[in-house]
Amino acid sequence: MEASAQQPPVYGGAVTVRPDRWWLVVLLGLLSIVVGVLALAYPDVTLLALGLFFGINLLIAGALWVAVGANEDSGGGGRALRLIVGFLAILAGLVCLVRPGASVLALLLAVAFWFVMVGVADLARAISEPQGRALSAFLGLIGIAAGIVLVADPDIGLTTLALLAGIAFIVRGTVEVIAGIALRRLGSR
Repeated sequence: MEASAQQPPVYGGAVTVRPDRWWLVVLLGLLSIVVGVLALAYPDVTLLALGLFFGINLLIAGALWVAVGANEDSGGGGRALRLIVGFLAILAGLVCLVRPGASVLALLLAVAFWFVMVGVADLARAISEPQGRALSAFLGLIGIAAGIVLVADPDIGLTTLALLAGIAFIVRGTVEVIAGIALRRLGSR
């Protein structure tokens, strides 16, 4: 088992880099896809329901990032980045759950903030880790672009918000599922 003694390669954008935890990446990806599909299927859904969908997704995603950041030794910078992004996702999720009907702007800012922070984390990983660099950079650009688009037009309608966020969640979730499957294959070698 010489391969397990070495530092496993990073498959960018993933919540974990350990091949034996591939299922966490797939779970997070599937959750994002489900939330994205719900947002696309019900674009005229009330703000309350949309806020709850996003809030639950962000809470679970944040909890996974914090758990992995606290339990995985991936170097000081990677660990700290996972913890920060996880806590910020939890905070954004709580905002969505506590005040889901407050305003489109509050929801827009919470979701946009999360997308930008995850995007920055993925870009930082792409810069610091040579393996999986393209995938991390791709995920980072998707996250940052989605956040910027959501903030660029504060008068954006709920339907547009649901469609943009839904598409972003589906794309990110799909890439995370692919990364998780790649991690599983890596672990079986």
